[in-house]
Amino acid sequence: FLSENAHFAEVLQECKIGWIGPRPEVIRLMGDKAKARQTAAAAGVPVLPGSPEPLEGAEHARQTAASIGYPIILKASAGGGGRGMR
Repeated sequence: FLSENAHFAEVLQECKIGWIGPRPEVIRLMGDKAKARQTAAAAGVPVLPGSPEPLEGAEHARQTAASIGYPIILKASAGGGGRGMR
């Protein structure tokens, strides 16, 4: 979606075309689940138990899951819109 594309927002701003979405830097920040989670937690917004950073392989995922508790769901850090979720 172009509404979630930071580069698109920058181009519109550079061309002096009205943009009613968030600033490009906010789009980038919130497009990364790990950074968005850290930002929310730092602002005092409750977040679900999860990994504070992207997982680095299967063993890291197993260790993190064991510390969180099951069931778990794994999501791509930059994915969105439910793509790849079952």
